[in-house]
Amino acid sequence: MQSVERTFAILRSLAHGQERAGISQIARRANLPQTTTSRILESLEALGMVERLGERYGLGSGLAALTASTAPVGSLRELARPELAELADLLGENASLVVDDGDEVLYVETATPSEVQVQVQDWTGERLPYHAAAAGLALMSAWSDLEREHFAVAGPIAFTPFTATSPDSLTAKMEELKATGAIWTLQEFAEDVNGVGAVIKGPSGTPVGAINVYGPTYRFPGNRPRDEITEAVTDACQRVTVRLTS
Repeated sequence: MQSVERTFAILRSLAHGQERAGISQIARRANLPQTTTSRILESLEALGMVERLGERYGLGSGLAALTASTAPVGSLRELARPELAELADLLGENASLVVDDGDEVLYVETATPSEVQVQVQDWTGERLPYHAAAAGLALMSAWSDLEREHFAVAGPIAFTPFTATSPDSLTAKMEELKATGAIWTLQEFAEDVNGVGAVIKGPSGTPVGAINVYGPTYRFPGNRPRDEITEAVTDACQRVTVRLTS
């Protein structure tokens, strides 16, 4: 554990500095002996996590590549928040930002419509299985076919008779996403709720989050064409993607 802490102390010292630094300067910033600092820098350089020019070090391209496909949840939340609010008022239903959280997805932000009397549950701070929400299914598009097959074989919970749990049904969801840019869940988590989800992509083009709009079956999608709702959600995701990657 001590070696990990020392490694991160060195990386933090380089991240906070405006210019490349020598071993003695890095050691002073990290509050470590120079010999320890030199040894750790040598290992990090071999891994591409730091780069050396002459006798001065800076963060390396390997570290940038490692973080390029992700976006900090805090900044993603800030960028997505106005889009969620606009979608909630436009569609009259809850609009949530959802991110990967290990074996489940996490709802990190939700905007509720201002003029709707009866609202469904706000899931902010809650976790759900990937296949339980349209946004979770959309995030599964980053998985390989084999990963999705293993997920299905493991026996995910069928919350309703309509829940996508088989390899074929998950493949159909991926085809829907490919064709329309979004995935609909119709009574698949609860028989009185429908939802639609689409992905937000990071600089590397891989999903870093998803937007999920959901509401009660009796009014969502209601009389509004599903493709119109799909377009609104995918356009919102695209705008967040542009902000993340510009």
